[in-house]
Amino acid sequence: MKRIFFSIIFLLVIATSFAENRFEKQSPKLVLNIVVDGIQTEHIATLWNYFDDNGIKRIFGNGAVFTEQNFDYYSGGSATDMATFSTGTTPNFHGIIGNSFFRKKTKEVLSIVSDERYVGIGTQNGCSPENLYASTVSDELKVVSKGESKVFAIALDAEDAIALGGRAANAAIWIDNQFGKVATSSYYNAGLPLWCNEVNTDGTIDQLLNSTWTPLFSAFTYKYPAANETNKVIPFEYKIGNQKNTEEAVRLFKQTPYANKIMRRLAIKAIKNEQLGSDNTPDILSVKFTLNPPIDMAHELLTAEKEDMYLRLDKELKILLDSVEQFVGLNNTLLVLTGTQCINLHPATLQSQKINTGVFNAGRAMALLNNYLMLLHGQGNWVTGYHAKNIYLNERLAEQKKIDFRLIEYQAQRFMTEFQGVQQVFVVNNLQNAGGDAEIEKVKNSIHQKNSGTIYFTLLPGWIEVDNDNKPIGISGRSRVSAPLVFFGWKVAEKKTHIPVTATDVAPTISQILGITKPNACTGSTLNVFE
Repeated sequence: MKRIFFSIIFLLVIATSFAENRFEKQSPKLVLNIVVDGIQTEHIATLWNYFDDNGIKRIFGNGAVFTEQNFDYYSGGSATDMATFSTGTTPNFHGIIGNSFFRKKTKEVLSIVSDERYVGIGTQNGCSPENLYASTVSDELKVVSKGESKVFAIALDAEDAIALGGRAANAAIWIDNQFGKVATSSYYNAGLPLWCNEVNTDGTIDQLLNSTWTPLFSAFTYKYPAANETNKVIPFEYKIGNQKNTEEAVRLFKQTPYANKIMRRLAIKAIKNEQLGSDNTPDILSVKFTLNPPIDMAHELLTAEKEDMYLRLDKELKILLDSVEQFVGLNNTLLVLTGTQCINLHPATLQSQKINTGVFNAGRAMALLNNYLMLLHGQGNWVTGYHAKNIYLNERLAEQKKIDFRLIEYQAQRFMTEFQGVQQVFVVNNLQNAGGDAEIEKVKNSIHQKNSGTIYFTLLPGWIEVDNDNKPIGISGRSRVSAPLVFFGWKVAEKKTHIPVTATDVAPTISQILGITKPNACTGSTLNVFE
């Protein structure tokens, strides 16, 4: 028995050593993925002289900077971009078509990560990456390292955290909207790590949920005026603790710089407590920050609120970089910083300069479409649902009335083209054999057959979709949307290029640096970050 026992121990040691030697001196010890919602290359240039030398300037000034990272699909929400960065492919392969989706069977809109088979920890919502159909960089790393690599993803919302973490992550961590606590799902083996629960119990979040966001510096030092000016001494003031309930307070909190403070604290706790990057088997930590304040013109750098969020994020990144240097070493760390899709200018700004723009209300459009189809074919619920430019038509009703469904599709397509602001309308079933047009390819990349509607449409440049409260949904109908992409740290060369790259290039580049197989649906190209 002793001989068998020592043989097993010996094999385990050999296996662990093999996993470490597989990566020794060939790859970074830690990959730190930083995604910043709302960051734009032009904003960095505008505020450059306002940043600390050891924060944003350090990353953009010493890394391989790709100023124009494009997205070859239409935005379905930030989780779509997270999944694209992680998998190296577009929604038609990875399946994350948005932060939410329309479930055809029950005719309800659900979170893209909703999964009742699992129990929420710190939340009432069970979640999983079930709808993520492609493997991620971290999944492939887990396979190569035989599970030895540690993978953690931290974001404000479950959809982003899970899309970043992939299927094999140790844990995906977020802030629950209802309770304002750090949360996760029973899907992940690590559950809610103790260092996360410390943030729940030490009063950190509670204190911030009862705080007020005011400018970091004197009012006279800001380049731009406040969107919601309070007075000349305090340009703006957002009282998070004055909301009518916890859920409203959490939603406002997630649009302030204090949300980034929590993200940074959790990231450092993960590095320290999980000992990320402490051996020769690479680990991955993904963190999502935000630069979107609670104002209509959230994406524009024309307000003191937006400027303040940049300046405060700069300080949070400096602290994070200092901690990485202390616990791992920046020379052992590959830092990848990128941003999500966002509009450059709000319709109100465009309108002030007489540029074509407008807002599209899908709720009203669907009511009119249903009335039109009833006028042609009789009473019935012809439009069964709508979500994210996907229109779901009632095929069963057409069968009952013995009407060729292709006629219904054609009539709906023609009717939608008449709406102001609509650019192109597509019958989804006809897209599979369509090709040759860049617009069609972009649309095909944006949908997934399992969750797509019957009809899909796009909006004219400058137009945005709004809900019944006139609040923007998604980004504008812009043919090209870009965000910066920076590789920094481990052996990366200092360079700057304006040559366009795509969001699908992030995953294969990280995979090559780690020396592992690319994700199984990867369509992106490998970028040269070393010369």
